[in-house]
Amino acid sequence: MTQHDSGEPPDHTAERAQTAVRVNGDVVELNDPTPTGEQILAAARLRPTADYALIHWPERGPTNEVALGDVINLPRREPLAEFFAMKADGVRYFTLDEERYAWAGPLDVEMVRRIGRVDEQMGLWFELTDAEDRLLAPGEVIDLEARGVERLYTKKPSWRLQIRDKDYEFDQPKIIVRDALIRAGFDVSKSWEVKFKVKDHAIRPVGMDDVLDLSQPGVERLRVAPANVDNGDGTQDARRDFSLLPDDASFLASAGLRWQTIIDGGRWLIVEGHPLPAGYNASRCTIAVEIPESYPSAQLDMFFCNPHLTANGAAPPQTEHRQLIASTEFQRWSRHRGAGSEWTPGVDNLESHFALIEHAITREVGA
Repeated sequence: MTQHDSGEPPDHTAERAQTAVRVNGDVVELNDPTPTGEQILAAARLRPTADYALIHWPERGPTNEVALGDVINLPRREPLAEFFAMKADGVRYFTLDEERYAWAGPLDVEMVRRIGRVDEQMGLWFELTDAEDRLLAPGEVIDLEARGVERLYTKKPSWRLQIRDKDYEFDQPKIIVRDALIRAGFDVSKSWEVKFKVKDHAIRPVGMDDVLDLSQPGVERLRVAPANVDNGDGTQDARRDFSLLPDDASFLASAGLRWQTIIDGGRWLIVEGHPLPAGYNASRCTIAVEIPESYPSAQLDMFFCNPHLTANGAAPPQTEHRQLIASTEFQRWSRHRGAGSEWTPGVDNLESHFALIEHAITREVGA
């Protein structure tokens, strides 16, 4: 007696799996267990078929191109064979973790994760030959029209921070200052002066229990130096030939900088012990800034350093001029604001000027 004669409904699962596929997520019925690429597109009502690219997404392994005349042997059982069909003038390729994938049309990060079966805990990276590899952001579109095969790879996300001229990687975007110093080998039972540098922002002091967000744009480094009990603006022998604006004095105090004001052919702010990145002929220097009488309406311009600095063994450009201030010879750094970054009274101040100073100093050594 056959199964049908028993009165039980016939099992068409195997039969259906042999004559159906999934195209762009939709089930498409076929009358042939070995269809061509053209048959699959036609059954999905994608005409004219020559205008479409057909991509097979196997249950395991990378995607591959299916030409119109290619024959596909459908699996005998579910899951159904998966395909993507896109109106496109050709198929492009990229590699993901050294496997070659075919694709057509726009390709974003979410689709790469899907077809590459990338774990959500893994970061997706773009390999570059002439620059540092780049972590791809959610929603980012990958241009497959560019020359050469795009090379992508996955790795567990990490965040980098430079601590005293050495790079360290952390597996979490937020790190406590104390933990960062321990990682870098500092004895946290001692007293340290710690400052956090973010690109285009003035360097700021941080405490041992502060949390650093390494995911914010422009994170650069932690600067660490033995704490100086005389640090700040409370030093008894500091000269105060003129007063700073309250906001400027607060900035210098919050940054932990020791300073004085001197009138000597001009009004000079002298900031001592400013830390320097590796590559200079000194670890610290004194910085002088001329404060015009009409500041903050008038801009702060240039800055002056003592000792005379060399960067990677050479004098930085436009630092030949020497300025005598209170019998001490300073090296003038002729650095000026360019178009689009002009001085804006009420917005710019000593803090924004020090951000430019910091940028000028670090740029000369590629820090």
